Amino acid sequence: MAEKNKSDVFIYIIGIAIIGFILFKIIGYILPDQEPEYTGTSLLQAVMDKNGGKDAWNSIEKMSYKKSFQLYREDGSIEIDRKENHIYDFINGINREVTWIERDTLYEIHRSDSAIYQIKNGVSDTLITSNQLQSKLNAATFVVGLPYTLDNPSASLTYEGITTFQEMPCHVLKVTFEGSKDIWRHYYDEEDLSWKGYWVQTSDHYSLIINEKMIEVNGFTLSRKRKSYRTDASQNPTYLRASYEYEDYQIE
Repeated sequence: MAEKNKSDVFIYIIGIAIIGFILFKIIGYILPDQEPEYTGTSLLQAVMDKNGGKDAWNSIEKMSYKKSFQLYREDGSIEIDRKENHIYDFINGINREVTWIERDTLYEIHRSDSAIYQIKNGVSDTLITSNQLQSKLNAATFVVGLPYTLDNPSASLTYEGITTFQEMPCHVLKVTFEGSKDIWRHYYDEEDLSWKGYWVQTSDHYSLIINEKMIEVNGFTLSRKRKSYRTDASQNPTYLRASYEYEDYQIE
């Protein structure tokens, strides 16, 4: 009788184990795959892969586009209204050219590897320094090159989980750069990792940038229209600071 009881208990345990295994398989089949546990580096890698790929981006030989933007003062008046032509050539070193017209003056910024200078109506502009020109170029090329410009040895990347950004659940990538106290937070859609915008904390203000429209060019997802707002420390906009529009992308 005791042997039978032991046998029954053993069969019962086996039955429970089989049922548990079946339930585990059914639940695993019904429920969606578990979200990957990102690090800052792996999230950026995933975003780059979704956006055309790092190798493809690094293999670009030529790129050009038109950029229109308006800067606004706090009272809503226009501080700057400009349309620029950008031409980049990476075949022999790094060559960049940015041109625009302002008050009947043609401005040209040229950079060829380490040499950088500005020309006004065909005459060399000696009143602006190379550091000022480089800062202008850096600002212009940083955003158009995102997310690839975050893949930088001077950047520290931290994954901060999922939050609500513009009423959408988004992954948060915190970025800081060596030698800078600015703090960047980039927001990527929870499902497809599309780039929704970013928020920057500087020494004297906060800026919220919202991507209103993106465009696909040669497999890359690039900015088409975006707006920048000054905000308080809680990301509440205080006024529209800038609007940007990019068009006529050419990539080789």
